[in-house]
Amino acid sequence: MKNPELISRSIYYQLVDLFDISAIYYHDGRLILRARPHFGKSEAITLMHRRLKSSGFEATVREDNNELLIGIKEIPIRKVPILNIILFVATLTTMFFAPALLTFKLDFLRQPGAIAERIEFTIALMAILLFHEFGHYIVGRRRGVLMSLPYFIPAPNIVGTFGAVIKSRSPFTNRRDLIEVGAAGPIAGFVISLIALSIGLYHSHIVATGAESGMMLGDSLLIKFLSRIIIGPIPEGYDYLLSPAAFAGWVGLLVTMINLLPLGQLDGGHIAYGLMGRQQHHLSKFFIAVMAAMGFWWPGWWFFGVLVFLFGIKHPPTFNDALRPSRRAYLLGFLAITIFVISFIPAPFKFD
Repeated sequence: MKNPELISRSIYYQLVDLFDISAIYYHDGRLILRARPHFGKSEAITLMHRRLKSSGFEATVREDNNELLIGIKEIPIRKVPILNIILFVATLTTMFFAPALLTFKLDFLRQPGAIAERIEFTIALMAILLFHEFGHYIVGRRRGVLMSLPYFIPAPNIVGTFGAVIKSRSPFTNRRDLIEVGAAGPIAGFVISLIALSIGLYHSHIVATGAESGMMLGDSLLIKFLSRIIIGPIPEGYDYLLSPAAFAGWVGLLVTMINLLPLGQLDGGHIAYGLMGRQQHHLSKFFIAVMAAMGFWWPGWWFFGVLVFLFGIKHPPTFNDALRPSRRAYLLGFLAITIFVISFIPAPFKFD
């Protein structure tokens, strides 16, 4: 069992409402808890087994002097995360072939430099997603939150993916951990998006307006600022055509912005609950109303609003909401809010 101190804390908070835990020991790869149930013994043990199994643990129980000795060990899992690897490779493939997924044609590969451009886009966007997900993973493990490796999601859309998800196998202990884990992913992904966008803008081209028909991308405050600095003023009647790396950076900022919406169990929902506690529910309802209105400018807001509403806009409490977040957690939370504001795009896509 790696890092038994952090895991023991997570286990404690999962079981503290079921048992009065008087001691926790670590011996021979197992945690040993000395405990007494708060209510019916068999009911408490049944609930314990259910919770531990969902977190990747199994337990044995025996009685000792009117107390229970609970031995807990990790359920053996595959050393090689086969499903994670398959989804990662599949997502790399759908990213590379994204232009063909909607048309079912590979004509784009015949264009000069097309293969190099697809490789540039795929590497840049995957780097953004990797940093985002492993930001969550690394900070979560440091805070004793048991998390899976990321599951990437291949998709038949213009970028070839719906992003990635990480499964949390244990609840959050307090609001500080909630903010730090929730903010770590968007901040890490934002940094890589910013790098990709800056390098990509430097290699972007100015073209006559209307020279490239099809999809127009919306601008955030950050993109307008960077394009002004890197590309310079755009003459009237002209616009800039994003390079593959710049487009990957643009997508990364869009994904970051959507994840930072203060709704449900999105990253922004974690951060908002960490900062506001149960008042986050009121903020979620306000943002759902705003998204409903903004859907008249871009219907995608309706899609995301319905999706989040179905999964729930109310964030579940932590085990210790009364513990105030640290100053560091507040700073990370407000940094994430700043990233949301400067990355916000009211209408990400427009079609000619």
